[in-house]
Amino acid sequence: MNTTFNLKRFFLLEKYKKQETGKHLLWSAGVVLGICILCMMYDINKGMSYYTEHTQAYYFCRYILWYICIAPCLLEPSMTKHNSTLYLLLPASAFEKYLHLWMKYILILPIFCIILILGMKGVLTLSGTGYLSHFGNHMELYIIQKDQILTYSLLQGTFFIGCIAFKQQKLINSFVVLCSCLIAFFGIILSISLWEPADNSHGYWIANISYPIYNFPMSSTGEAIIAFCNYATPPLFIIGTWVSVYFLLKEKQL
Repeated sequence: MNTTFNLKRFFLLEKYKKQETGKHLLWSAGVVLGICILCMMYDINKGMSYYTEHTQAYYFCRYILWYICIAPCLLEPSMTKHNSTLYLLLPASAFEKYLHLWMKYILILPIFCIILILGMKGVLTLSGTGYLSHFGNHMELYIIQKDQILTYSLLQGTFFIGCIAFKQQKLINSFVVLCSCLIAFFGIILSISLWEPADNSHGYWIANISYPIYNFPMSSTGEAIIAFCNYATPPLFIIGTWVSVYFLLKEKQL
């Protein structure tokens, strides 16, 4: 029998985790419904003149995306001496346990939330009530812009690896790590900006380095390198965090 992956053993693991996964999906449905109600309450509190132009339905799916990114740390239970022993003794390999987590938070949960959003949109649109129909008509799936890909990759990757790396207070510790990364990133940008020449028209301007409109000569090779870094960094980062989670889980199991 393959010690890395066995389909029968993986199905047994999924069967064992079925109740926990169902509970997490039920909690997620409650979170989605709660966010929807809060958005509606905000609109109603602002009044008709506000929500007809600036309804929170525009931002509803963005809030759900944030929830999906932090869900691993929010839903996975803290490791105690009791449940960590049971988890380590499960008759499944580290890869099978990793695949269970990956499927739940990268495939099942996002698809479940999308189906839930589309169902809510249909119900609200067909409700026949003025505001509910208005809210439902303006609920659209959020499209991540190209300059936001790296941010969401950092958000999802940090909280996904945090659910394995930290035993207690996963959400808080992962948030601290995320803030530290952002502080370091903006610190580097600030350091570079301090080195700018006074006359920006004769040198590099920090705002032009990503997804740029250049005010300085740039060769086709330089443009290709910058484009590669802009578009390749997010997938490479997210894949790197997934691989890191597997090896971290494997090390903990050993």
